[in-house]
Amino acid sequence: MALIQHLDYTKLNWTTAVKAAGLAVVILCLGLITDLNIALTATLGVVAAGLADSPDFYQHRRQSIVLMAGSFSLATLSVTLLFPWPWLFAIGLFSSTYLFMRMPVLGQKYGSISLCSLIIAIYTMLGYSTYDNPWVQPFWLVIGALSYALLSVAVYEIHPTGWLDKQLDQVFRQISLYQLTKTRLFQREANITDIQVKLTAQSADIAEQLGVIRHALYVHQQRNKQQVGSSQMDRFFKAQLLHERLSSSHIDYQRLHRVLPRAILADTRAVLVKIARVMGAKNVDPSLEQELIAAVDNIEQARSSMKDMPPRFAYMLKNLKKVIALCFHEQRFPEPEQRFSPFKRISLKQYLSQALDFSLSVNRHALRMATLMLAAYGLIQLSGDEHAYWLMLSCLLVVKPNYHDTKKRVDKRVYGTIVGVALAAAVSYFQLPNLLQVIMIPGLVLVFFLFFHFNYAISVAFITVFVSISLDLQGFPAHEALLVRTIVTLLGALMAMLAMRYLWPDWQHKQSRNIISQLFDNIANYQTAIFEQYFNGQVEETTAFRLSRYHAYQSEAELVRHWQHMLAEPSDKQRLSPDLYQLVGLSHHLLSHLSALSTHRTQLESKQAEQSLASLGQLIQDELQVMHDYLLLKNNQRPQLSRDFDGYSRSINQLLPQLVGSELLIAYQLQLIGKDLKNIRQLLLNGKW
Repeated sequence: MALIQHLDYTKLNWTTAVKAAGLAVVILCLGLITDLNIALTATLGVVAAGLADSPDFYQHRRQSIVLMAGSFSLATLSVTLLFPWPWLFAIGLFSSTYLFMRMPVLGQKYGSISLCSLIIAIYTMLGYSTYDNPWVQPFWLVIGALSYALLSVAVYEIHPTGWLDKQLDQVFRQISLYQLTKTRLFQREANITDIQVKLTAQSADIAEQLGVIRHALYVHQQRNKQQVGSSQMDRFFKAQLLHERLSSSHIDYQRLHRVLPRAILADTRAVLVKIARVMGAKNVDPSLEQELIAAVDNIEQARSSMKDMPPRFAYMLKNLKKVIALCFHEQRFPEPEQRFSPFKRISLKQYLSQALDFSLSVNRHALRMATLMLAAYGLIQLSGDEHAYWLMLSCLLVVKPNYHDTKKRVDKRVYGTIVGVALAAAVSYFQLPNLLQVIMIPGLVLVFFLFFHFNYAISVAFITVFVSISLDLQGFPAHEALLVRTIVTLLGALMAMLAMRYLWPDWQHKQSRNIISQLFDNIANYQTAIFEQYFNGQVEETTAFRLSRYHAYQSEAELVRHWQHMLAEPSDKQRLSPDLYQLVGLSHHLLSHLSALSTHRTQLESKQAEQSLASLGQLIQDELQVMHDYLLLKNNQRPQLSRDFDGYSRSINQLLPQLVGSELLIAYQLQLIGKDLKNIRQLLLNGKW
């Protein structure tokens, strides 16, 4: 059930929740002295502002506060002005929804504030009849929102890296979980395929989290433009290095289970578990480093006496020592290379010029939302019930740009509403004193924000209780409103799914070619950066190298999400899902083998091998380019994929005599890369692309 989920306290949004709940306490205390209706209205403004809170908000703080005040004021005042004239209101609703839903193209901050402006507009509709003078409500909604914005800016000034530090802690826990999952590969009778699929998904989670952190680092840099480097940036680069090294430890586990005794498998798994726990811990005992290294040495000693040992296992043990060193020692990176470039954003002029370009998915989503909100408004007018405006809020909060996220949100909202109505009915049954109900509200606000991103169903349940208490305190019959809320939630869920199915849908299979071709392009750039380090004799994490690795892993994460989202769509839209499943695995293998090649760049000492290595690098580039063009170009322009890999094999054979000792790991890795490329090419030829 949607409400049942393993609770991870570290993922809860404590910062926003505590700010919003604390502010609700202050506002409601003042309301008990002055006017409780005004206090409840201002609390709704706090809730809307809390939903608009994002790292981008603090990049230009004054601009953000003015933007929030202007957008919220425009939304609530326009509703108050046009509410008595339904036809004018409908025109304003459609056009404003369309324009607001397009705002994310200007940046994260603009998108979140715009969405919450629409929420403020719906709050205004719900409370229009609360006051004798309807112009009172907009003022207090905006005052509540601004009080939250000002409090947030003040907290940020005191602790500007708090949110960033939390995200960094989260990514190290994700890396620890990734390592723990890998330990299961050393269990006898383990289902290798299932574990590797889970590892691919976890790797995508890590890549996405690193993308969130990179954006937060950019925002932090804009605030401290004279500062070059920071402890947070060093931790970010360290996480990237750990992710690369753990991904590179890719072995033939079936063969490993056949040749390794149970004792060595058990010892290896025990060491991997200990390393995983060190990665996820904030404070580690320095004496553990030597203990772990000694354990790896013991495994290496036991391995060296055995025959028919996979060469990758020896590399994995060597790699583990590097991982241990990363866990126990601070890493310093070249400071001149630490500045991030700004993210590409369009200007306001471009925003307006693209407003009617419906080839853009953001415009189709905005049109879908505007149409849905207009249809909801029409149904509300037919019903004549003022509480039915919750239908518009349901549509606004559950409809997402893709079918997968919408379906997931719909399920959680329905479950949460049903549970919330049951809880609210229980509260109403006991007829609690008004003072006790007021005391409950900050707690409900706290739980709402704590779980909003972690488990939306719980948030919906508690905000439903908040709504019930607010109505009761304002003298409205809460039981009638709760019945209407249940009905409109179910109706909103149905409307949302119908809209995603029939109103300009963006099915995943239409995006597959572009996503996969972009993956090949980014992997090619990563491979080029790796080979440049081989030829230049560099081992430092240069900006170009880091960015190529970052984009390669981000593309892999996008492919994984693309496949997962397709699985939620109707069965007739999933024709590519079996091919995508195979491609997800093969691309993860390819990226893991490239990461291993990257970690071997200190091994090459033979200068005579550079020419053969360059030839192999060019063949890899050519193959990735052909596959990229095959997917991106139309049928009559497609290149042929019927080439054999004899040239690649010959180049490997030419390289082998030029390598000695540990350099042979490079050739072995290149052989695995060639096998991956061959399998991917075959999949493209046989698939339904």
